[in-house]
Amino acid sequence: MHDRTHVELAVDYRLRPGRKEESFVWESFYFAPESLRLHSRTYDKSDLYSDLQSYVRFEVPDVAYGRLTGEPLERVRQAIVSGDDATATREMRLFSCMVRAAGVEARDAIADGLDGDEHDRTRALACAARMVADSARIGPRLREVLALAQNAPDPMRTAASWVDEDVSRLVETLLGNLVQRLREKEAPESLINAAEQAAVAEARYRLDRGLGGVGSVGMKSRRVEQLEFRRHVLKRFTSSVLWLSPEIRPASTWILHFLYAIAASVAMGFAVVAALWNGQDAGTRGIVPWAIVVILAYAAKDRIKALLQTQFHDVISRHFPDRRWVIRDRERGVELGEMEEQSGFISWSELPHDVLAVRRLTRLHPLEEQARPETVLFHRKEIEVRADRIADPRFTTLTEIFRLDLRRWLAHTDDPKREIVFADPERGQIGSALAPRVYNLGVVYRLRREDEVDAPWHRVRIVVTRKGIRRIDTVV
Repeated sequence: MHDRTHVELAVDYRLRPGRKEESFVWESFYFAPESLRLHSRTYDKSDLYSDLQSYVRFEVPDVAYGRLTGEPLERVRQAIVSGDDATATREMRLFSCMVRAAGVEARDAIADGLDGDEHDRTRALACAARMVADSARIGPRLREVLALAQNAPDPMRTAASWVDEDVSRLVETLLGNLVQRLREKEAPESLINAAEQAAVAEARYRLDRGLGGVGSVGMKSRRVEQLEFRRHVLKRFTSSVLWLSPEIRPASTWILHFLYAIAASVAMGFAVVAALWNGQDAGTRGIVPWAIVVILAYAAKDRIKALLQTQFHDVISRHFPDRRWVIRDRERGVELGEMEEQSGFISWSELPHDVLAVRRLTRLHPLEEQARPETVLFHRKEIEVRADRIADPRFTTLTEIFRLDLRRWLAHTDDPKREIVFADPERGQIGSALAPRVYNLGVVYRLRREDEVDAPWHRVRIVVTRKGIRRIDTVV
C-alpha cells in the first residue's frame, strides 16, 4: 500500500549468469465488483494506462551492511583517483544507494527478531549492537575517501559533498529508527544509548561542517519542510544512478490504420458498385430513383466502414499489444531491452482455467458468482532484456515498480459507514451499529520466464472503501 489510494508492486526480472538475453512474461487479472461500474464504456485503455504507472530501474547490488567499508568503498576510492568525473560520480551515488538498501534490510531484520521468541530477540540485540558499530565506522571511512575529491573540479567535488551529507543523514535516520524500536521492546539501556549517541554524532558532524539538514526538537513546521525537501533532493540525486529511461509508443498503430484503410475500401467499393449497377438504366427510369439509390448506398457505405473499423479495433485490442517500450540506460545511452504491453476487459469465459481456480479458492458455492458479480481487467507484459549490454556486472536484476491509482475505481462506492439494525436474541432487544461498507478487489498475478508455462499464480485481496485502501491481504 503506497498511500491511501495507490497500490504498489515491485517485480524483479532476475538475470541468470552467462545469458545474453532473458525473456519474461508478466500477467495479472483484476476482479472488481460490478457495483464499481468499471466497463469498456466508462473506463477505456487510456484511463487504465493513466492510472497504472510503472518505472524501471536496476536493483541495488546486494551487499551486507557490515561489508560496505570493504570492496564497495574501495571502488569509490579508485574512481575518484582515476579523475574520471562520470565514473567517480556514479560510484559515489551507487555507494549511497547501497548504504540505504543494506541499512534498511539490517534494521528491518532486527525489528522482526525483536518480535520473535527469546532466541530471536537475543540474536536481534546482537545484530543491533553490530549495526551500531558498523554505522560508527561507515561515516569516517567514507569521509577519508571523499577527501580525495576536495580539490577536484566540479561536478566531482559537489557530488562528493552531497553524497557525504546523504550518507550521514541515512545513518542518522537508520539509527534513530533503531533507537525507537529498541525502546519499544525494552532493550538494554546501554545499547539504546550507544545507538542514540552514534546518531547524534552524525548530526553533529553535519552541523560542524555546515552541510545542513540538521534537525532540532521542537523545530517549526517550516524547518521540517526544508529538512524533508533536502532529503528528497539528495535521494533523487543518488538513486538516479539506478533509474532506466523508458520510451513508450503505440505498438499496433500501423496495423490498425491498414485495417481501417481496408474497411474504407470495402465500404467505398460497395457504394460504387451499387451506384454503377443502378445507374445503367438511369435514363429510362429517371434521375430521381438513381439519386435515391446513390444516397442509400452512401449511407450503407458509411455504416459498413464504421462497423468494420469497430470489429478490426476489437480484434487488434485482443490479439496485439497496445504499447511498446524501449528501455535505455539513461547515463550510458544503451538500449537494454523491450517490453510489449496489453490490457483491457475480459469475459469470464475467456479467463484461463488456472486463473479461475485461484480466484475461486475462497468461494464456497457457485452461487456466490451470481451474488457477487465481478468485472475482470487484465494486464500483460512481455519483456526482453539484453543482459549482455549491461555494462556493470554488479547489476543482475531489473526492477519494475507498478503503481495503480484506484481513485477512479472508487468514484461510485457507497458511504464508508452505514447504520445497521439487528435483533439480539439473547438480550431480547433491538440494537444498531455502524458497519463499514467495504469492497474487495481480487488480484491474481504471476511473473514467469517465457519458457516456464507452469509457473504458479498468486492472489491478493485489496479491501477498499470510498475513503481509500484499508488493507491488502494475501490469499493462500
